[in-house]
Amino acid sequence: MKVELSFNLPEEEEDFRAAINGQKLRSITYDFDQWLRNQIKYEDLTDEEYQTLQKCRDQFRAMFYDEDLFIVQ
Repeated sequence: MKVELSFNLPEEEEDFRAAINGQKLRSITYDFDQWLRNQIKYEDLTDEEYQTLQKCRDQFRAMFYDEDLFIVQ
C-alpha cells in the first residue's frame, strides 16, 4: 500500500512539520520514557522523589495510551 500526504504550504506548515518529524518525536518519547525508568530504577531517590517520578511516568504513558499510541523503540 502506498500513502501520499499533501499539504497546502505555507498555510499547513505546522501540519507538514508534524508529519515529517514523527520519527524524531517517537525517538524522543522513547528516550524520555527510558530516562524516567532509569531514574526510578537505578538512582538513589528519596521516597518523595521516587513517587513523583513514578507518577510522572505513569501519566506520561497514560496520555499516549489514551490516544491509542504506544511508546516503543
